[in-house]
Amino acid sequence: MDHLPINKRSERILYLLALIKIIVPYFLQNSYYEPHRDEFLYLAEGHHLAWGFMEVPPMLSLFAWLTHLLGDGMFWIKLWPSLFGAATFIVAGRILLSLGGKTFGLVLLVLPFIFGAYLRVFFLFQPNAPEIFFWTMIVYSITSYIQTQKRKWLYVLGLSVGLGMMSKYSVAFFTASIAIALLLTGNRRIFANRHFWYGSLLGLLIFLPNLLWQYFQHFPVFHHMKELQQTQLQYISPVDFLVGQLLMNATCAFIWIGGLLFVLFSPQSKKYRFVGLAYLFVLALLIIGHGKPYYALGAYPALFAFGAYRLEQVTSTKRRSLRYAFVLIPVIMGLLIAPILLPVLKPEKLARLYEKMNTKSTGALKWEDLRNHPLPQDFADMLGWEEMAKKMSRAY
Repeated sequence: MDHLPINKRSERILYLLALIKIIVPYFLQNSYYEPHRDEFLYLAEGHHLAWGFMEVPPMLSLFAWLTHLLGDGMFWIKLWPSLFGAATFIVAGRILLSLGGKTFGLVLLVLPFIFGAYLRVFFLFQPNAPEIFFWTMIVYSITSYIQTQKRKWLYVLGLSVGLGMMSKYSVAFFTASIAIALLLTGNRRIFANRHFWYGSLLGLLIFLPNLLWQYFQHFPVFHHMKELQQTQLQYISPVDFLVGQLLMNATCAFIWIGGLLFVLFSPQSKKYRFVGLAYLFVLALLIIGHGKPYYALGAYPALFAFGAYRLEQVTSTKRRSLRYAFVLIPVIMGLLIAPILLPVLKPEKLARLYEKMNTKSTGALKWEDLRNHPLPQDFADMLGWEEMAKKMSRAY
């Protein structure tokens, strides 16, 4: 599987599907809901630009600053994560097309972005959106280098790691996992290339301002992580974490599992084995650290790309009827779970719908207090802010 030129028709389809990915959640989320509580935190950081904050690097604060500049409307708040979602799909799509994937592969690839956990993740103004994008860029830069041997991709790799670290510190876990995976495969030759180290230096220089900020502030991120471990992460068991991996993308699990098996065991994809190994190492690190299931979301777009390519390949001449099932299953399941992914109805109607669907049995209504509530915690955290602000204003 060498790097294949991307034809114009496939590229047009790729960008059309990316545009659909941006538009869909705007129509799904009910306008009754306000920004999420975490979104208010990151928007507030846009008023206090700095090289770092206690819990996150500074990248998202720049987009918060732009949002304030543009008027703080919901459209702008949601645009940035939507754009990162579309960009992630485009990068994953280019991985697929570079392998020889075509239209059906792109259709399969877009399904998890519309009918899975990414529908919510790429509509919340949180660091997860750029983080997932840069995880995917790291894989894309390495696969492109393997395919072309062009040194520019080693600089793109360094750029992706550096900017990724400026978006969320968990990029370090993925970078470490990628490095270990490369060392354990024939791709270890990359470490003998001086341009790899020049690219690594570029990444370090990009991240250096935040690293220095953390140093001079006595590394507040460690205090934040300790507090998070004591209040939330210690309650997450390895079983809960692994079950979460299946539930997050349950509608399209067969695609990423197919991609994982393909990169790990197929002789055809031997030079991409590092992708599967890095995924396993990420899971191991997060299980040891009691990470939340969504912490691993950045590892999946590349697996979806390889899985979509493989499923397109095995149904290209035989078993073509399976293609209908490959599309219909995620669409039908995705429509059923859409009210869990985004608040599509007002709270009272949504709560009644959850009762009819017996949603509490899925765990989606369980809050951090480990008890079930009428709405998912994320949706409840999008309510009451305007009312609260008015009451505070009157009291003041």
